[in-house]
Amino acid sequence: MQITIVSLLSVICSQLCMAIYTTDYVHPDAGLNSKEIIQKYGYPLEVHTIETEDGYILETYRIPHGKLNVTSKSQFPVLLVPALLCTSLIYLNLGPGLSLGFMLADEGYDVWLANTRGTRWSKRHKFLDPVRNEKKFFDYSFHEVGIYDITANIDYILKRTNFNKLFYVGHSQGTISFFTMSATKPQYNDKIALMIALAPVAYVFNVQNPLISFFKYNLPKIQKLAEKNRVYELLPYSPLLASLGSLLCNDYAVTQIFCASIVYFLGGYSPNFNTTALPAITSESPAGTSTKMLFHYIQLAISEQFQMYDYGVEKNSKKYGTKTPPKYNISEITAPIALYYGGSDGLSTRSDVELLIAQLPNLVEKQFIKDYSHLDFQWAKNIVPVLHSKLIEIVKKYSKT
Repeated sequence: MQITIVSLLSVICSQLCMAIYTTDYVHPDAGLNSKEIIQKYGYPLEVHTIETEDGYILETYRIPHGKLNVTSKSQFPVLLVPALLCTSLIYLNLGPGLSLGFMLADEGYDVWLANTRGTRWSKRHKFLDPVRNEKKFFDYSFHEVGIYDITANIDYILKRTNFNKLFYVGHSQGTISFFTMSATKPQYNDKIALMIALAPVAYVFNVQNPLISFFKYNLPKIQKLAEKNRVYELLPYSPLLASLGSLLCNDYAVTQIFCASIVYFLGGYSPNFNTTALPAITSESPAGTSTKMLFHYIQLAISEQFQMYDYGVEKNSKKYGTKTPPKYNISEITAPIALYYGGSDGLSTRSDVELLIAQLPNLVEKQFIKDYSHLDFQWAKNIVPVLHSKLIEIVKKYSKT
């Protein structure tokens, strides 16, 4: 009997699944998005649509209070901004009592969870279609996220809540976008009660990741190849990958070690990383970004500077009035900053962070966590005593000032 390719693949897949998935265990939060996990645990949810100055339509979620602290008094707003290829879910998917979004809500704060342009829940534009107008839609880097997405969220939240300042928490790209905004639009520093920087990024020239090194030494070729093949979007959200994450990365799958190895390869090895959370993490990560975003990071690594996007001499001259891209003026970042960084971080290295620290004019707190890697700042097993309890404490301190 003739066996079709589909049936053959089906047989192979079924055998593979039987080999690697020996139980019917499913992580309780696997596959849940931000809205679903907020509702699952009984927290109040508001969905807000925010339009940026350049026409992107962003979806931001609000947890106005915890389950037990409903009061008539307005609470200080806190804006949480995710890392590259991530959504707001990273601040929620360890669940109540462990994830910062839920913990802040339970402390009585008004929690706002951002989803930046190009990711799963903010993949809309007033005029551009992400498929038909892919090149234009994905023509952005962390610069545009900072000067448009972050400012739009801040302005919207302050107007909605009648506060004149808010707390800002950023992880990785959530920090570089903030630094870009504050250096380029310094008036926004006055709208920040405190900025909390987790695994901050500005300088990246000490990153030793082999993948980053490959891109550094081949960037012009990669850019030409991407343009030739019209590759403008990277790693969009995939339901298939989310399902595979639930299947292959759970505690009872022998393949979980391979899932963890990808995390360690990208962000640095750490014994603290919570591998049990992998199915919940892969529910929405990766969530998509632009190739230009990646190219901008690689340019920073090559130039050893914190600077704007390099379009080449001719385009730079037209856009900036100089042959080389301008450097971001870190001295303009005057908002109070509490900074937390790790000794095992493969993407936000100690030497790069300490170069930034030396230039920040209003650093009010810094903590070096020796054995933390890049993703431990969201998903460490010991995250509450080591990090989140300290973040809650400093937010409370600055709520009184």
